[in-house]
Amino acid sequence: MSERVLWLRLCVTGPTPECGEIVGLRIVDRQAHRTVFDAFFHPVREDGWKSVPAGANRLPLNIYVDGIERILSGATLLRGEHVERDIRFLRAAGVRIEDQVVARSVMVERHKRLASGIAVPTRTGNQVCRPIPVG
Repeated sequence: MSERVLWLRLCVTGPTPECGEIVGLRIVDRQAHRTVFDAFFHPVREDGWKSVPAGANRLPLNIYVDGIERILSGATLLRGEHVERDIRFLRAAGVRIEDQVVARSVMVERHKRLASGIAVPTRTGNQVCRPIPVG
């Protein structure tokens, strides 16, 4: 079975599902280099409207749950800046995500590399990325 990497990016109104909600979701297929889902949602809580960009009326997230599940069911690897948090939000919203799907956070990997002294690529323009001395 070939690996299918999907990149998750959520827009949320709080740090945890208990005090926040999903108001936006983008899913990008990394191999195909295309966005497979991109939408903003109607917030359930009144204070959630501050996080939604101005524009047309939004539908609630629960309308999209089946489609999101179909997209994520084909993934073998989920990545993103805060993918563990994003998965908690999606599960709290009723999206079923298979347990065997591997989730890898870009930020966690970056911090591990920095701690071990491995150079972490950054947007440096034409500058050379050099290892960071440890100790």
